[in-house]
Amino acid sequence: MNILSLGIKGVYALLVVKIWNFFRGYVVIRIEGLSLEKFINYAISRGVYFWDIIRVDYTTLEAKVGLKGYKELRHIVKRVGCKVKIYGKIGYPFFVHKIKVRKMFLVGFVISLLLIIVGTSFIWNIEVFGNKSISTQKIIGYLKSNNLYPGVFKYHVNLLDIENNMMLEFEDIAWVGINLKGTKVIVDIVEKVKPPKKIPVNIPCDIIAAKNGVVEKIIAKNGDALVEKGDIVKSGQVLITGVLNRDNLESRYVHALGEVYAKTYYEETDEIALIKKEKIKTGNMVTRRIVRIGNSQIVLGHDEIPYSNVIIEKRNKRIPSWRNIKIPVEIIIEEYYEAKDTSVSIDKEVAKKALQEKILVKLINRIPVNASILDQRIAFYEKENILYCKINIEALEQIGIQRMLFQEN
Repeated sequence: MNILSLGIKGVYALLVVKIWNFFRGYVVIRIEGLSLEKFINYAISRGVYFWDIIRVDYTTLEAKVGLKGYKELRHIVKRVGCKVKIYGKIGYPFFVHKIKVRKMFLVGFVISLLLIIVGTSFIWNIEVFGNKSISTQKIIGYLKSNNLYPGVFKYHVNLLDIENNMMLEFEDIAWVGINLKGTKVIVDIVEKVKPPKKIPVNIPCDIIAAKNGVVEKIIAKNGDALVEKGDIVKSGQVLITGVLNRDNLESRYVHALGEVYAKTYYEETDEIALIKKEKIKTGNMVTRRIVRIGNSQIVLGHDEIPYSNVIIEKRNKRIPSWRNIKIPVEIIIEEYYEAKDTSVSIDKEVAKKALQEKILVKLINRIPVNASILDQRIAFYEKENILYCKINIEALEQIGIQRMLFQEN
């Protein structure tokens, strides 16, 4: 039945019926036999109402029936010769029965709920992420001096004030975020990125290659160039030296200055499957509800799922918080759809475009912003329903960086 075709009144009516069935209780049954139609007709004649009827196979039906109607079925079973088996018990009467059987469980539940509410009102753990130059112990100590420590009542802590104070206290912090998740405090820190230390002009240095490349242009403003256009250089190789050697003169050390432009090369490879396996629903479905209290849970409905291949869809409903106190009671509605596997072919042109864009994003993140792209080569090849792509990019960039001639101890 299409819900959209019911209209507002129809949806409300359907909701009322579902609530009514839940409170009066119902069972999910399987009817097995050769006279299924006869069984249904006899049941209807005795006022027994079935819903959500599903034919499992030629000799088996699955349906839902109220508790009163189920009791009437024993007379029909004897006349028709069918077998009826319960696969699930759903509704308020069964829940109450479980509670009555487990009175101590109910008492324990109430006590546990109170303990959980009290326990979740305190901070028990603090985790710090993102810090490198500032020690974790130093941060924890600072938080403790601002009344943020394990065991403190969390509703007495002003996280915003602590964040602002930390920004003023620590010069190396660019940003700090303090988040409260349950009983845990997570401190995320972003430290300031210090610019590369410049070598003073009075200190002798070389200019070396920051990466591999083929020299295209060299401008030596101070010092002697050791490479020329067309030379292949490796990372760390001296390009402009600060050691000046002249005939019959003692070596002189200077602060090398200059720029070296080189062709650099970047390569990335990735793949994508052209045949994708997917699950599709057959139309059969069972629902299970789980009441979760802290780390304990009660299953209402199907204990065992009758399908081996399923698609699971979940919905969570929580009890609203009271005065910022989260009550750890959650209702999980699980819908298990019977599924079958199928293969879906992906359009090759669409796959090529997606793969190419994915690789280019990776390459762009590696190439410096001030580099110029000279050439781009893209190659595709296919093997065993997998499409591979390799992209090579040739760029022109300045690769010279300074390095002191005499390292400080």
